[in-house]
Amino acid sequence: MRLMILALLLAAAAPAPAAAPPPAAAPAAPAAPGVVLDRVAAVVNGDVITLGELEERAGADLRRADAEPAGPARERARARVLQQAFDNLLAEKLFGAQVAALGVEVSEAEVDQVIDDVKKRNHLDDARLEEALATQGMDRAAYRKAVKRDLESMRIIQLKIKNKVKVSDEDVQNYWQTHPQEFRSDEEVRVRHIFLALPEGAGPAEVARVRERAEKLVARLRRGEEFGLLARQASEGPSASEGGELGWLRRGTVQPEVEKAAFGMQQGQISDPVRTRSGYQILQVEERRGGGPRPLAEVKEEIRDRLMNEQADRYRSQFIAELKKDAVLDIKLPELKAD
Repeated sequence: MRLMILALLLAAAAPAPAAAPPPAAAPAAPAAPGVVLDRVAAVVNGDVITLGELEERAGADLRRADAEPAGPARERARARVLQQAFDNLLAEKLFGAQVAALGVEVSEAEVDQVIDDVKKRNHLDDARLEEALATQGMDRAAYRKAVKRDLESMRIIQLKIKNKVKVSDEDVQNYWQTHPQEFRSDEEVRVRHIFLALPEGAGPAEVARVRERAEKLVARLRRGEEFGLLARQASEGPSASEGGELGWLRRGTVQPEVEKAAFGMQQGQISDPVRTRSGYQILQVEERRGGGPRPLAEVKEEIRDRLMNEQADRYRSQFIAELKKDAVLDIKLPELKAD
């Protein structure tokens, strides 16, 4: 069993990003006798979960729900968010009880190792990690506690489902054959272009003049003139000296109008003039590559991890359901009784 696979699965049991703390306010006056400071949302095995805890856990999702217009839709959205926050807190408390009962221990060195791995995979130093945590209303200490809870939960799951999660080579191959759309390589096109600029705020007459010029260049290219040579003579873009060479393009990396034209052409084809924000472009596709299925040898470990995650996630859900059945739950908040 690969630890990091299970660690990823257990994200659902980890604390959701907390809401950013509000600005400091003046100290509130002491509450009058008999005034309830925070509603009890639920009691789990004698352990109280307050509405304040749920709202803090729900964070930005709850703020978005509360920002909706008043009415039944907002109440339903708020109930959904609070229910998700409760499910997360409940799972955390149930796992916490198992950690204590089974004597599971996670060292600080293990927490450090996970955090270092997160930093490496996301190219973060300590300062940037703390900035990222701050945007989610967390500090380094809270993050360490969350990571430790994740590792503890992972250990519990390992103890409960070890030897159950199995993925054969046949399972991997069947998934690859039946889900080809999930394992396609990125499609790329190698393009040359001729760019004709339009002045900012150009009027209809100027636009028509530049388009007419572009159409004449297209006609010359389709009569057989060499694209690179004509680009050196006529293009007003920075790649003119290189014959209009743009190199290999991927989807999402160029203006939408250019992408649509370039990926809609076959090799050697020349486009009609393409209007963009800054002028007109004429494109020629020189080569195409990618877009086909990636070989099984390249993706088999990715598929194996995915299938193991799916299996382990099912076992985890079953285990939590068993813990809930044995728990003493007293739901107080009406929004949590909707189901």
